[in-house]
Amino acid sequence: MMKLVAILQEGRYYSQVWPVKPELNALFPENKIIQLTNLGLRFLPGLAVLTAFFQLTFLGSDFTGQILAMMLFILSLPLQGWYWLGVRASTQLPPPLVSWCRQIRQQMQEQGVKPLLVSEPRNYLDLANTLATAYKQLDKTFMRPWL
Repeated sequence: MMKLVAILQEGRYYSQVWPVKPELNALFPENKIIQLTNLGLRFLPGLAVLTAFFQLTFLGSDFTGQILAMMLFILSLPLQGWYWLGVRASTQLPPPLVSWCRQIRQQMQEQGVKPLLVSEPRNYLDLANTLATAYKQLDKTFMRPWL
């Protein structure tokens, strides 16, 4: 149970660190997952209550178990997004992304920006930290050579 909570917390942190930029949409699914998770956090609790209200009104209290199960499913959708993001954050980077991350960090060092990481990038969370720092510190055109 504690491992699940740790994965959800890491997914939430990863969703806050990852730069949600349109040019990354074609390269990574994170943007879509983060946006859908945030949208779910905003609207799904109300939808779950509204759905339960209408089902109780039309079906009656005989279906309380099914209504509660549906409410729990609807409320769990954002948690599923955080779970996916948490697993993705700790996933090891493939070699092409490691070299891409190194190139971005080298470009940052050439322009006098100190990268957050001092070690080699290992996972997608390291990539997210590097990209977030690069988007904050470098000009907007740093991504053009890689797109």
